[in-house]
Amino acid sequence: MVDCKKISSNLKLRHIFLLSALDVKSEKSFIKINWCLSRKGKRIIALGVVAVILVSCFTVLSLEANMKANIVSGQQGNNSATPSPTGSLEPKVSSTPNTGGIPTASPRPTGPPPPNKSKAPGLIETNPNVNSTVWREVAINAWSSFQPGLGVDPETGLPYAGGTDFKAFTDWDLGAYIQAIIDAQEIGVIAVNGTWGSCNRINMVLTFLENRPLNATTNWPFWFYNATDGQGFLENSTYASDSINIVDTGALLVALNNLRIYNYSLTARIDNFVWNVNDNRSNYSSLVPSIMADASSNGIYGYYCWSGFASFWPNQLSSVPSQIMTNIENSPTVITFNVKLPDTAITCEPLLLSIFELNNSNPELMNLMKQVYAAQEAYYEATGVYAAWSEGSSPGNGYVYEWVVAPNGRTWQITNSTTYYFNDVSPVIFTKVAYGFLALYNSTYAENMVIALEKALPAPTNGYYGGMDTSGTLETGTPSSETNSLILDAALYYIQNNPNN
Repeated sequence: MVDCKKISSNLKLRHIFLLSALDVKSEKSFIKINWCLSRKGKRIIALGVVAVILVSCFTVLSLEANMKANIVSGQQGNNSATPSPTGSLEPKVSSTPNTGGIPTASPRPTGPPPPNKSKAPGLIETNPNVNSTVWREVAINAWSSFQPGLGVDPETGLPYAGGTDFKAFTDWDLGAYIQAIIDAQEIGVIAVNGTWGSCNRINMVLTFLENRPLNATTNWPFWFYNATDGQGFLENSTYASDSINIVDTGALLVALNNLRIYNYSLTARIDNFVWNVNDNRSNYSSLVPSIMADASSNGIYGYYCWSGFASFWPNQLSSVPSQIMTNIENSPTVITFNVKLPDTAITCEPLLLSIFELNNSNPELMNLMKQVYAAQEAYYEATGVYAAWSEGSSPGNGYVYEWVVAPNGRTWQITNSTTYYFNDVSPVIFTKVAYGFLALYNSTYAENMVIALEKALPAPTNGYYGGMDTSGTLETGTPSSETNSLILDAALYYIQNNPNN
C-alpha cells in the first residue's frame, strides 16, 4: 500500500521548492502545477478499505501534478542530478546532454503487436480515403464517451475525467469537456436542444462555475471536484487548494473564450464569472502580474495556458504567448534522427491543444509541430516502432511523460511526475496523438499508425481508449475525457480545413 504520509511530505517539499523558484511572496500567490491524469484512480489497489483507496488515489494523482510545475515556464532539469538512462529505453542517445547528435537507434525485438484477428476492420482501415465524412464518424465515436453515465454524471451534468473509473475532475478536465461540446456541436453530432443537447450541457457547466464551493480561506477553486455532487473532492486538508492551480485555470479559460466566441449570447455570463470578484469569488486578475513576468520563459505549456489568460486580459497579456513562442524558436537546438528541435521540454499534448484550440495559426507554432512530427516519423523509420509521444497512462508504470526533448535536454526520454527517468519502459503509442497527426498531415505514417491502434484496441463503442505500449500491452480502464476531447479537436480541425474533401 502507498505510504501516504511520506508522499504527502514530499509534496509539501515540492510545494516549498516551487514557491521559492517562482519568488512567490504571499498566501494568495500561486504555484504552477497541473494534474493531467484523472484516470489514475484505476492504479490504486483494488482490494482494501474504501477510505484507504481514496487516500492512495489522491496521493498518486497529486504526484502527477509535479511535472508540469517544472515545465510550464520552461524550467530545465539539473543534468548532474538526473539519472542517466541505461538499459532498454530505445532509442539511446548521446551521454552528453544539450549538444545534439544523432541517437543510435536500437529497435525493440518485439515490434508492433499482432492484430486481433477476431475484430472487424476499423473505420480508418476500411476507408483509405480519409476525408471529412470519415472524420465525422471519428467524432461520433469520440463523442460517445461523453454520454450520461459513461463520461458525464447523469444528475449534475459534470464530467468524469477518467470515465467510470474516476468520477472527479479538475478545471483542466472541465475545459476539455467544454471544448468537446463545442466541437461536437460544430461537427453536428449533438443536438442543440433537449436534456442532453449542447445548450443544456453548457448551462449545467456554467451554473456549476458560477456557484461552486471555493476554499473558504483563499476563495480559490478546489483542485478536484466530485462530478456526482459538484462538491470539492478532498481526502484531507492537504488538497484544499491553498493556492490556485493556474495551469488548469489557463486551460479552462481557453475553453471559455472559445465558448463565448462560438455562442456570443453567453459572453456576459462568462465574463461575469471570470472578472466578477463580488460575493467573495475568485480574483483571477491577481494572477496577471505573474503571467506577465513569465514572458521570458520558453515552455510550450505556458504558451497554451497563458493564451487562455491573454484572451481575457489582452491589454496586459496579449504579447506573452507570442514572446514565449519566439523564445522557443530562439532556444539552443538538439538533433535527433537528423531533425533539429529546440532544447526545451517538448511533448505533443500542449502542442496539439495549441493548434486545435487557440485558432491562431501561429507560423512558429506550426513549424514547431511539424518538426516534432518529423522527428517521430524519423524515429519510426529508424526503429520500426511507432511513435506518438505525449503524456498519459502507461500500462504498469502509472502516469508518464514521453519527451521528444526532455527537461534535461536529452531526446526520447520517459519520466514519471517526479522527473524520475525510467531505464526500461515501453513507450505508449497515444491514440489522441496518432489522430492528431492524421488530422494535421494526413500522412501514410499517421494513417498506418491509427490502423495499428484500431487493430489492437477495443472498438470505440464508448469512445477511444488511451493507447497501447510498443510491446503490445493495452491501456486498461475506460476511455477518458482528455483522449476523446483531443480527438474531437482533431476531427473538427480536419473538417474545417478541408471543406471540399
